[in-house]
Amino acid sequence: MRSLGVALVVLLGLTTTALADEPRDASPVPLDALEDAAKKARFTSYVIDGDRARAAGRATAAARAYAAALDVRHDPLIAGRLGVILVQLGKPVDAADLLLDAIQRATNAAAEERQGFLKAYDAARAEMTWVDVTISHAGTKLTLDGEPRNRDGFSALSMFVAPGEHELRARLDGYEDAVETFTARKGQELRITLTLRALPEPLPPPLKLRRESPRRPDLSSLDEPPEDEPPPREPIVGGVMGEPKKAGLRGSVSGGPVVVFGVASWMPAVGAMLGGSLRLNDSVSIGLEGRAAWLTSGVESHQITAMTAGGIASVCGHYRWFYGCALGHLGVINVEFSAQSYKPANFSIVKPGAGGRIGAKVRVTQSFTLQAAADVLGLSSGVKVVVGTTVLSDQPPVMLGVQLGGGWEF
Repeated sequence: MRSLGVALVVLLGLTTTALADEPRDASPVPLDALEDAAKKARFTSYVIDGDRARAAGRATAAARAYAAALDVRHDPLIAGRLGVILVQLGKPVDAADLLLDAIQRATNAAAEERQGFLKAYDAARAEMTWVDVTISHAGTKLTLDGEPRNRDGFSALSMFVAPGEHELRARLDGYEDAVETFTARKGQELRITLTLRALPEPLPPPLKLRRESPRRPDLSSLDEPPEDEPPPREPIVGGVMGEPKKAGLRGSVSGGPVVVFGVASWMPAVGAMLGGSLRLNDSVSIGLEGRAAWLTSGVESHQITAMTAGGIASVCGHYRWFYGCALGHLGVINVEFSAQSYKPANFSIVKPGAGGRIGAKVRVTQSFTLQAAADVLGLSSGVKVVVGTTVLSDQPPVMLGVQLGGGWEF
């Protein structure tokens, strides 16, 4: 309301002066002059409000009043005052350009106020990044993180940028976009060059020539295909010119060495696996495999051997080279005491369980693949090896396995 009152007072003063100085038959005041006077009055009113709020220590109110004044008319001195307040409010991103404009153009600023502009600019500059941008072509549309910059289309400009990740993009009709991503840091200066490359010119449309279609010979009476038409060639399955990969269900067999940990001991048990799978689609397969592995040393260095053998059913999900499986296990762990040191004994324990597997598969040829996988199985119970009253091994109900292998798909 105060701003509106000041504007009305100024307008009434202008009108009263015009009525007192000019005769009654004088031409009316032009509309443009009235609008310019009203704009000056609004600007002055906002500046007065901003100065009063700043003197009273109400920084937010002062910033709003100065911003409203700059919306009416840009003035470097008022821009500098707004920039100082924005720095005080912790918004150096919005203050830096205003302060630089005031330092360069506010020639009517008092020495003390100008010193305040410089001090606030140094504080804002320390929190920002100064970026010098050079563009290969004038008239481009430049954006920073999608926001328009360089509305005048200059080929070189400078700007303040807040710290963080940013993208500069220059766009001009007939050219490929020039894009540069960069990381801004506090107090840093960067130089970025954007070079636009012309798009290739489109090829002219092909000429359309009207020609009569040749008369096709009647070959219905011939028993053999014409000499210039090669006979159909049967696909060569598995060769260089083999048929394309079959869609739908695909089967495979695979085998290779396996190392298992947790067979009555954490020492490695080495063996082999052989399995087959059915690929339902590109993402899912089911499989069944058998594997057996023997400890490479005795249980706790005693003449006690152990091995495992069993079957594993799997349901696997595939993504590119990688796959993951849910496993179900049914097998036995066999522990045998040597007759050289102990009373001969042989114990076989059935161990159902479940677990998971992760692996990778690489296709070497159209049909041959190499694969590597690691799995973990939780068993129904652990294995305890006791000699007399001495517990040699108390293995938890877990088995870990690592396997390499090759496979043939059909």
